Amino acid sequence: MNLSKVNRQFGENTKNFIYRVLKTNIMILNIKPGTGISESDIGETLGVSRTPIRESVVKLSEERLMDVYPQKGSFVSLIDLKLVEEAFFMRKIVEREVLKLATTNFSNQAIKELEKNLKFQNIIAQIEEDHTELFFLDNDFHRIIYKEVGKERVWEAVQSLSTHYDRVRFLDAIEKTNLIPTLDQHKDIINIIRDGDINKVDEMIDKHLSNFKNKIGYLIEKYPDYFLKS
Repeated sequence: MNLSKVNRQFGENTKNFIYRVLKTNIMILNIKPGTGISESDIGETLGVSRTPIRESVVKLSEERLMDVYPQKGSFVSLIDLKLVEEAFFMRKIVEREVLKLATTNFSNQAIKELEKNLKFQNIIAQIEEDHTELFFLDNDFHRIIYKEVGKERVWEAVQSLSTHYDRVRFLDAIEKTNLIPTLDQHKDIINIIRDGDINKVDEMIDKHLSNFKNKIGYLIEKYPDYFLKS
């Protein structure tokens, strides 16, 4: 199996490493929705026994990223639009309140972090065909905001419930259908935070998230095999 490289963290045990490798490859669609997972192939590729692989598959199934069928095998879960919609609903509510907090209490240093992040986003958008790094920079942009307003655990909760939503986001990044508006809106978010303009938050969040939602129909039409049939 051809897996994208994931660097092992210092002191990380084999179980957690295998889990991160599989989850990362699922999230960036290197392992496509519906793909069967062979424990022996993964073990051969990564040089590990089947036990940590099996444990990782169980954990991923609990996160609804894998479906395990007795006698049939394990498969990467198809993208469930109900879960996408739930994540969209949650993010629209939570990110509105987080951004409002950011307009009232945000350090200059954190604003510089956002500006640096956005600078890298723009560079990568122009020079790289592979938008994997752009996807993670986008995530980190929002993580910086949550962290600065003291809502890091809320960010972790949002991430844990956004796996199907984020796979659609990555498809969107591949297609580049949403790139320029997203980068422009990130710039607008920085300006809103810097200016402390809480009155612009509602409009900004509606535009930022709805801009993505409008592309879902196109992605379903182009990648019908990736989505769970309703």
